[in-house]
Amino acid sequence: MLDKTLGIVLGSVPYNDRTIFVHIYTEKFGKITYKASVATRHSQRYQQQKLLFAPTTRLELDVLHSDQSELQQIKDITLIASPLALGSRDPSKYAQCLFIAELLDKSIREVEQNTLLWRFIANGLEMLYNSEDNTENFYLLFTAKLCIPLGFGIDESEYREHSMFDMIEGRFTSGPISHGYYLNSRSAEYLYKLLCSDFSNIGQLQLSASERSIMLDILLAYLKLHIPEIGELKSTVVLKDINC
Repeated sequence: MLDKTLGIVLGSVPYNDRTIFVHIYTEKFGKITYKASVATRHSQRYQQQKLLFAPTTRLELDVLHSDQSELQQIKDITLIASPLALGSRDPSKYAQCLFIAELLDKSIREVEQNTLLWRFIANGLEMLYNSEDNTENFYLLFTAKLCIPLGFGIDESEYREHSMFDMIEGRFTSGPISHGYYLNSRSAEYLYKLLCSDFSNIGQLQLSASERSIMLDILLAYLKLHIPEIGELKSTVVLKDINC
């Protein structure tokens, strides 16, 4: 049956010289893998395909969807926005798009509609694309807030001065922690300040490159405790190369 849905490209995997599998998070069906033919490298269609399937590209899709199939078919695509337009004028935003796409691709497993998760991702990326404020800390806040629709969000209201953060329980605490997965009070304070920020005022959050690196390591360690299959993210190298 032919369906319409919005989608956000998370990544693609080559299958052979003529075929790729494209991972797209859709508004209507959740995370879906679509089969697409590969155009000749020097053709006009190849350049168009590169634009359409770049990580975090937003699309309008006409698809043939079947619940009995792991691979779905795309009948028609309309481009809404592509991060490739950001690459030359804002390398930081582009690097963050690569990171966010890889993070989502490795952390989302749902092949079903999730309105809360879709709205969070779509609204967040739209703000990153369009914001003219300082957005160098955006990916950190996105990663921290992503934990909420994934089911293990952190309640910053429990924070008190000198609190530690229990990474298994996902909560701030002043009591003793009986395992080794926790943040000391200084790192917990960094996390609290990040969680108190919002996408609308992210430009006011002041972090140095070294502080961003520490926060990224903390957030990824927390995610890996709750989603072990995430593994290592290659895009973190790009972030750190441009001091994100």
